[in-house]
Amino acid sequence: MGFLDFFKTSAPAPLRTDLDEKGQKKYHKSLAFQSFVAGTLGYSFYYVCRAALNVMKKPIIDSGLLDADQLGTIGAVTLAAYAIGKFVNGFLADHSNIKRFMATGLIISALACLLMGIFGLTGSEQYTALIGIAPEQAKSISFVVFIAFAILGGLSGWGQSMGAPPAIIALSRWFPLSRRGTFYGFFSLSHNLGEWLSFLFVGILVSVAGWQWGFIGSAIAGFIGVLIIMFFMHDTPESKGLKRVELLTGEKTQ
Repeated sequence: MGFLDFFKTSAPAPLRTDLDEKGQKKYHKSLAFQSFVAGTLGYSFYYVCRAALNVMKKPIIDSGLLDADQLGTIGAVTLAAYAIGKFVNGFLADHSNIKRFMATGLIISALACLLMGIFGLTGSEQYTALIGIAPEQAKSISFVVFIAFAILGGLSGWGQSMGAPPAIIALSRWFPLSRRGTFYGFFSLSHNLGEWLSFLFVGILVSVAGWQWGFIGSAIAGFIGVLIIMFFMHDTPESKGLKRVELLTGEKTQ
């Protein structure tokens, strides 16, 4: 299987003949609800990774490792990558295996958070003092951390742009038009849930263990989100041996 083949929309499976019409609808309802929950929770964990830098800004400045201007630059790089990625990945997601596509974006963002935490630990005053680095050399380390954070912020922004499109596409693939608005409304709560988790979970980690562990904790949350997506999101009804949602629900299409 090639790289592009890995992200292709799943091929249709043979239509399930072991289920009658009622059984097919029940099976479809179960898979649709799983995909909705996976998309909503998965995108909430996307937000934990996205909000990490905002939670850590003040502690980072207070540590002296990076200043406000440098953090502003990192934020700008992240937002630019996110904006470009939203345009590109929205198009790509329409033609992709949404489970793999969404999980890949969260892996990228979580790895970026993890590496930010590691770079933060190696640039801390405690670490540089431990290995005997002079204050003049520590300034050079600060610049290296800034460059690393800018690159990782860009990667994280790109990964973040891969979250919303597949989650929303899941609604269109699994729910009839008459119910999509309702489920999209519930899906929209994922932003608030993600921000709440970030300020609660990450905030506690920062206060207890330091801002570096806030990034690492965000990464762990991201990897939990990846598992939820991989186990509970489903690409298309056809890939599960079911009819298209419009045919299964009897909804008229133009």
